Amino acid sequence: MLVLLALGCPSFAVEYGTVKYNDSTIDYSVIDKNTVLNRADSYFEKALKATDKKEQENLLQKASGEYFILTRIEPQNLRYMVQMARIYDLENNNNYAKEYFFNALKMDKHNARTNYYFGEYYYKRNEYEKALYFYNTALENGHGENYEILIKMAVMYEKLGDLLRANQYYKKAYIINPSNTKLSGKIKEIEQVKYKNTNYYKKGSRQKK
Repeated sequence: MLVLLALGCPSFAVEYGTVKYNDSTIDYSVIDKNTVLNRADSYFEKALKATDKKEQENLLQKASGEYFILTRIEPQNLRYMVQMARIYDLENNNNYAKEYFFNALKMDKHNARTNYYFGEYYYKRNEYEKALYFYNTALENGHGENYEILIKMAVMYEKLGDLLRANQYYKKAYIINPSNTKLSGKIKEIEQVKYKNTNYYKKGSRQKK
């Protein structure tokens, strides 16, 4: 249970799926959105840099309280929804994180930012096929030149045994950063493998999506 205290408003508790507070006591129209947003972003950025676990937990809790207020001020704002999902992701609160991500996708299933961070969520949990789906959607909707995504796509396809696609994404990343000698070495390494004759392609268990 998360206890929020903001802008002099009475404290109220949030449980997943149920918001427990006396809504009539809070007039969100009088709250300065920019002030809350600045606080939320500041707490979140500090949490990302925090090296002490307890400090990070405290900062994430403060950030979630502020972003929650923002979701009440602007319920259809995707950014606030995704930020809540990212916080729950960092807290390893899987059900909460996925619920916020899915709610954001209901608003706009093609949003590049939502899909990117949902891809990050699955990538960190080694659920590569799901991560690939969301990364692909992000690439198709505005993140086409994202070097970090291209590298992760290549790594995941390689781990899944699809060396053909892995090589394609390594090459795309190399075009963006040709000074990376490790990439050129990886491309040569894969091309020396007759990957079309590997079990991955012989079995035909995976089809192109």
